[in-house]
Amino acid sequence: MSEKLKELLNKINEEGLKRAEEKARTIDAEARKNAETTLKDAKKEANKIIENARVEASKTKESVERALKQAARDLMLSLKDEIRKTLDKIIAADAAKALSPEDIAGILKDLIEGYAGKGGKVSDIKVLLNSADLEKLNKSFTAKLKESIKSGLELKPAQNINAGFSISFDKGKSFFDFTDEGLKEALSAYLNPEVQKILK
Repeated sequence: MSEKLKELLNKINEEGLKRAEEKARTIDAEARKNAETTLKDAKKEANKIIENARVEASKTKESVERALKQAARDLMLSLKDEIRKTLDKIIAADAAKALSPEDIAGILKDLIEGYAGKGGKVSDIKVLLNSADLEKLNKSFTAKLKESIKSGLELKPAQNINAGFSISFDKGKSFFDFTDEGLKEALSAYLNPEVQKILK
C-alpha cells in the first residue's frame, strides 16, 4: 500500500509540477507579450512627444520670426515718421525765415503787377497775413505797394497764419496758399517720396 501511495504522490507531484510549469510558461508568455505591448506603446508615446516638440519648436520659430519682422517694420515706420517730423520742422522753420515782411512785399508787388499786366483788376485781389507782418508792411513797405493799395488792394490780418500769406484774385472766393504751412506741405509732398527712396 505504501508503494501505491508513493506512486500516487509522485504522480500528483509530477502533474502539479507540470501544471505549475505550464502556468509559469503561460504567465511568462503573457508577461513577455505585455512587455512588448508596453514597449511599443512607450515608443509610440515617445515618438508622439518628440513630434509634438518638433511642431511646437517650429511654431515658436515662426512666431519669433514674425515678431522680429513686425518689430523691424514698426521700427522702420517709426524712423520714417521721425525723419518726416524732423524734415517738417526744418522746412517750417526755413519757410518762416524765407517769408519775411520784406520778401512778402516784393512777392506781392510782383504778383499784383503780373496780374494787373494781364488785365486783372487790383480791386479783386485780397491778401491775408498775420497781424505782425501786416503792421510791418503798413509801416515800412507800403511804398512798394502804394499804387496797388490805391487801386483797391485789400490787406487783412488772419489769426491762423504764422508766416507768409494767402492771396485771392477773385475777392476772396478762392485763395493761393503761400503760408509757412502751405509751403511746408508742398515741400513735404516732394521730399517725402525722396526720403522714402533713401530709406528703401
